[in-house]
Amino acid sequence: MKNIVTLIIGGSLGGLTTALVLSRIGISSTILERTTGRTQRGVAIRVAGAPLHNAVGKSTYKAITDILGEAAVRQGTLPHSWWDVYQALRTVALEDANIQIVEGAKIVEVGQDGNRPWAMSESGERWVADILVGADGYRSVVRRFVSADQQHANYAGYIAWLGQAEIPSKYKGRIRGVDFFSGNRELLAVYPLIEKNMELNHFGFGWFDSKHNGLMREIGVVNKDHVLHTPRTEAIPDSIYESLIKQAKRVWDEPWRSGVINAIEKRKIIATPISEYVPNRVVRENIVLIGDAAHAQSPMTGAGFEEATLDAVALTNVLEKHQDITQALEQYELLRLASMRRRVEGGQSFGRAML
Repeated sequence: MKNIVTLIIGGSLGGLTTALVLSRIGISSTILERTTGRTQRGVAIRVAGAPLHNAVGKSTYKAITDILGEAAVRQGTLPHSWWDVYQALRTVALEDANIQIVEGAKIVEVGQDGNRPWAMSESGERWVADILVGADGYRSVVRRFVSADQQHANYAGYIAWLGQAEIPSKYKGRIRGVDFFSGNRELLAVYPLIEKNMELNHFGFGWFDSKHNGLMREIGVVNKDHVLHTPRTEAIPDSIYESLIKQAKRVWDEPWRSGVINAIEKRKIIATPISEYVPNRVVRENIVLIGDAAHAQSPMTGAGFEEATLDAVALTNVLEKHQDITQALEQYELLRLASMRRRVEGGQSFGRAML
């Protein structure tokens, strides 16, 4: 099924990976990304955890690992920074003749006429395809069409303060791996970030906190049970940052404490309300969901990128096997839905423990 046109809504990790996997079997894709000059949305990604090697093919995988460092990917334990992985996937996608990336295309509506799905941008531009893939994250526009009676992901009841910082030089030789520290209704997850040259100079962190739910509602980020958006740094009152610094001094230990405090002081930290979505369906007609659009889960599962890659592989496999698009997408849902639900529900147990 090579001579088909695919639209992918969302140009983050899931959308880029899906396009690269489809390209392996000769299917071309147009990625519609709402931003221009994308900003960082995550902290750490363990590339080895995702089945990329077989998914994208040998030459594409080599191009990705040439950027990230073959040994750094092969070591398998420590993650890369989110930005490094995104840049590697995007660089390789831009060089792929089967992939076109359109930036600044904010999609506001999708639908299907006959057997042809379409997407409409805020500016009125319209794209038509044979298959439309929703890779547009936890606030998915595509999900509104696919699952009209279950459009929204639910607020999990806690936030993650995400950031990166330098590892103090005197501690670099003592770093072993990912670490976790718990406090009173909060948890600090620390991810030393492997670099192409195998060095460890920075770490990413997620400070999970269920004490600021009122703040998220007060500044208009959470409405009832739904997350409306991720707040800008300046939307958080200075008093909150000051209280976090005091708490970090009191609760967290070195070698991480000073780096966390430095990130807070420089406002290089993102308050991310966690959303969860347990899907009942991920396909409608020729429109399909993957990644967080299909199954938004707690980052504590550590499986978001892996699951999105598995979605892309399953989608590509069924399209390669079936000549009929409708049958292929029905098979995709049959193959993936139960696993999607299990992953999200597994992450929900962490949220219940936090609360």
